Amino acid sequence: MPGSETTLLWLNHRDMMHKMSGGAERSIAEIGSRLSGMGFSVNLYSVNDGTLKDSDYFNGIKITRASSNITAHVSVPKLIKKVKPDVIIDDMAHAVPWLSSFFSNVPVVVYFRHMHARTISGQLPFPQASAIKLIEKAYGIIYRNSTFVTESHSSESDLVSLGIPKERIRIILPGVDHKHFHPSAKSKIPSMIYFSGMRDYKRPWLALSALAEARKKNANAELNVVGKGPSTQKVMESAWEGKMKGVKFCGKVPEKSLPKLISKSWVNLNFSVAEGFGYSILEAASCGTPTIALDAHGVTETVEKYGFGKAIKEIGEFGEAYASITENISKVSKDVRKRSMKFDWDKCAKEWATLLKSAAREDTKEINKKVF
Repeated sequence: MPGSETTLLWLNHRDMMHKMSGGAERSIAEIGSRLSGMGFSVNLYSVNDGTLKDSDYFNGIKITRASSNITAHVSVPKLIKKVKPDVIIDDMAHAVPWLSSFFSNVPVVVYFRHMHARTISGQLPFPQASAIKLIEKAYGIIYRNSTFVTESHSSESDLVSLGIPKERIRIILPGVDHKHFHPSAKSKIPSMIYFSGMRDYKRPWLALSALAEARKKNANAELNVVGKGPSTQKVMESAWEGKMKGVKFCGKVPEKSLPKLISKSWVNLNFSVAEGFGYSILEAASCGTPTIALDAHGVTETVEKYGFGKAIKEIGEFGEAYASITENISKVSKDVRKRSMKFDWDKCAKEWATLLKSAAREDTKEINKKVF
């Protein structure tokens, strides 16, 4: 295969143009566009949100969209025959596995974002949530020959608990667009921002509790809540019922305007019950804004191991953490920005390229003979 183009088929339920796209889709765009300039023909298969074309093109990535989730999964065997990939990425961003290893001898690399069993309760009806938890426990059987890529040691430990041998797990750190997410002047009033998602497992309502604690230290503290989602109404009603002062609901903020809002904030908030990595924490750091987070699987690793802020055990500790950061904001801001610079999409894509080209050279039929 040296000197020839490597055909990659990337399977994910959403793409970067989907109306519900998030951090996973951003990473696909960043990595995929770079792979297209590194000897790869990148083919992304996703699901149409009802407003998009059936086929599209984005920065070197060819996109094909199915009409529904069910159609997407049923069509995988036919798609593999059509694309004739040298290697496949089964992206687990949205829980349901693609099972592409059952339909082809082509090597499959699994992109494991985080363990959905930690976050799915309350997001789906009980039967569906239970089914996904059971399927997740079967990853070791479904992908018995595949390499798993994840972004943190926390997720690596989750994979090991699911029966994946550690030698088949690769940690590839994500990147961040430092030109887009860049520092600017801080607001005169010590403001905070919450932009990590309006879903129950993200616990956005705790941002209001954080504001109350911050106001005990600084009566002028403010909070900007960014985003729209299933939990938005609940949080807005809580703010209204509690007659909260200093909170502003910004709704969905355009991507080009988001960095300025983040960078003028003194503190970023994250209260997720679990994360694979926590892109919003990294993006805030790139903007020179430290994070205060509740201790949680994956979150604490990102915040404390990489020096992006402070992790607290309970919301009652927020005031002290807030005071510690805001009293030294100039120093802390420069420090988190500097620490964020090691996270680079070019480096990330190069590691992916090396792994995928290596996988594409493997003879999966021979691997199957050894296993069975």
